[in-house]
Amino acid sequence: MTVIGNTKRSWRNPVIAGAFIVLIVVGITVMKVASNSSGLQEQLKTEPSILSEQSGLQDQTDGKGISTAFGTTSPSLPGSDALDQLRSLRSPALEREILDIARASVADVVVNRRAGSKPIDSVQSESSPLQTMQAGVFVTIIIDDKVRGCMGRIHPAEPNLWAEIRRAAEMAATMDMRHPPISAKDLSNLDFCVSVVGRVRRESPDVEVNPRLEGILVKTGGRSGVILPGEARTCAYQRKWAKREAGIEPGIPFELYVFETERFGKTLPVRG
Repeated sequence: MTVIGNTKRSWRNPVIAGAFIVLIVVGITVMKVASNSSGLQEQLKTEPSILSEQSGLQDQTDGKGISTAFGTTSPSLPGSDALDQLRSLRSPALEREILDIARASVADVVVNRRAGSKPIDSVQSESSPLQTMQAGVFVTIIIDDKVRGCMGRIHPAEPNLWAEIRRAAEMAATMDMRHPPISAKDLSNLDFCVSVVGRVRRESPDVEVNPRLEGILVKTGGRSGVILPGEARTCAYQRKWAKREAGIEPGIPFELYVFETERFGKTLPVRG
């Protein structure tokens, strides 16, 4: 009874009453903030999935043996680990194997074209690491320190690197329209540079790259041009050369892709 009586008398004190009202207001405010915070957390949980759906648009490009796909969240393309593997396994024996594949493939296609006979079967070692890798390849055929043919793909189209090298060598010998096909009399004078491609990424068309270490692909519509690492002296010449190869006139918008290679064999002739 004493407690109740004292409580009732405390309501008649203006100071105590005011303090009690302030406590009530503060309590209500804290409850609202907690409610809003909970709602914000729920919103943040759902927003990433919404952003993911919005940024899931991909660019698919197909043409001249080039195929690229990338998401807006990362400019890098997957499947580029072959460079690390080749660099860790690199040896004189592996280089000889790669160059022998290219040389035998050119000999096969030249003999087959001239005589109409069955292509010679090059020896494939089932234990070769080339049988377990996939990567894009360019094969450059060189005669007297001059390019006589260069063909290949940025991304692989064959089941393994062994087959990819073979196919690129065949194309370089017979399908490069900038040079006459390799003939039987050329076979003893051929040098090869085999460039295994990896770490392809899309970049802004005005990005600066080191042409000694990185190659570029320029593309617009169905036209494209590729300059390998080490072929151009300067970035400006590399870009100009690639656009000329693709037939891209000045002022025409284009896409730019940058890539690395692991080279085997002859050093590429440098221009620019």
